[in-house]
Amino acid sequence: MPSESPSKSITMDANSIIYVDGKDAYYIDTPWNSTDMPELMAWLDVRGLTLKKTVFTHFHEDQTGGLDYLLDNKFNTFSSNKTNQLLIKQGKSAANNEFTGVNFEFLKDKIEVYYPGPGHSPDNLVVWLPKENILVGGCLLRANEVNSIGWIGDADTEKWALSVQKVQEKFPNVKLVIPGHGEMGENSSIITHTMEVVNGFNANK
Repeated sequence: MPSESPSKSITMDANSIIYVDGKDAYYIDTPWNSTDMPELMAWLDVRGLTLKKTVFTHFHEDQTGGLDYLLDNKFNTFSSNKTNQLLIKQGKSAANNEFTGVNFEFLKDKIEVYYPGPGHSPDNLVVWLPKENILVGGCLLRANEVNSIGWIGDADTEKWALSVQKVQEKFPNVKLVIPGHGEMGENSSIITHTMEVVNGFNANK
């Protein structure tokens, strides 16, 4: 992501998910910075939860900011081979576990990872929680309140809408979508909204 000088800095939200299964916890993405990780780990400790492993939906810092902390503390981290390659290309640490292919079962029957193709980034994944019918869309999906395509420095705008369409076809019964930034959306509203935003951007290029 592009850096900003202090005079131009802005505050931007980024969504990360903690999935709780009994006394086990699973991270889907992390905060922007490693400095936020101790507070997050303390949140787990207070509740008697144990972090089992973390998966990252793409290589940008808004989702992988806590990776170094997790590696330093010997936690299991997972990313796609594409994500690891992009992290290494940037001179950053790679996750200590990686997977290939379109589908990956992160937690049996409870957390599924899917790669629909490029969009916001070459490696953007979505995560499906089948028991809850919740889709964690990462930065592939744009929140309903956002009508711009956002930062596209690593984007493939020509293939983006097709990738989102694949998500829509694969998860037709979604009840809630959590985008990478912004508010959650009910049913498939965020999915269709993202296709409209991307198609509108391409039409006006």
